[in-house]
Amino acid sequence: MPSPLRTMKIAPVGILVLLMALLGNCHEALALQPGQSIGISFGATVPDNHFNQCNPANPDIVLTGSLSAVIDTTGATLPGVGLKFSGENVLSSQDGTLLDFSNYSGFSASNIQNGVVGDSLSISFTGLDMSQTFTFDLVSAYASRNIGTEFFWNGTSILTDSTSTTGGTLAHFTDVVPDKNGTITITALGHDQFHAPSWAGINAALLTLQPVPEPSAMMLSLVGAFGLIAGKRLRLLINRSHRRW
Repeated sequence: MPSPLRTMKIAPVGILVLLMALLGNCHEALALQPGQSIGISFGATVPDNHFNQCNPANPDIVLTGSLSAVIDTTGATLPGVGLKFSGENVLSSQDGTLLDFSNYSGFSASNIQNGVVGDSLSISFTGLDMSQTFTFDLVSAYASRNIGTEFFWNGTSILTDSTSTTGGTLAHFTDVVPDKNGTITITALGHDQFHAPSWAGINAALLTLQPVPEPSAMMLSLVGAFGLIAGKRLRLLINRSHRRW
């Protein structure tokens, strides 16, 4: 019969191995990895980075409808992830301004310099992991007209200012979670001083998976927890042996 001490040492190790296997399988199954992003560039200019292009002036580049071959910002295709864009009276615009460009990262000049306008706009990502949390950044920067575009997600709204030079052209949503169908949808309405309440505008968008604790850190925490449990069991066994003697 194995001694209690031997059994106590083997059990935590076996559990750790099982947890490592489970964590490894979950990590491989994710559509996105921490810090990984999906970009959308609106308008006629072909992006110089790996952003999905939506252009109403070119029927070969989907605008209204679905885009099934979605890529991330490294150029890799994301199986199962889809992109949907829709709007009313959507037009291409080349009025994007780079005055605010230095105030945020992740976008290139080719993403910002043009975009789309419409009475209403909507962006949806489908096929996302419901257990993951994202950030969603949208740029609304126009040089020739004062368009204030208000973006909405899950009851939260952010109003952008296209005349800003200090980061006000960017709407930044954090802790964005997909719905039960694995979908995230951002809608936009306009507050143009010339065309109120219409003419929402979007130059570019970026969906990013928020970082999570590194597996190594998680495993260290688990090792520490099992170490405490093992230590307590060891003290109990020692105390029992002393009582017997």
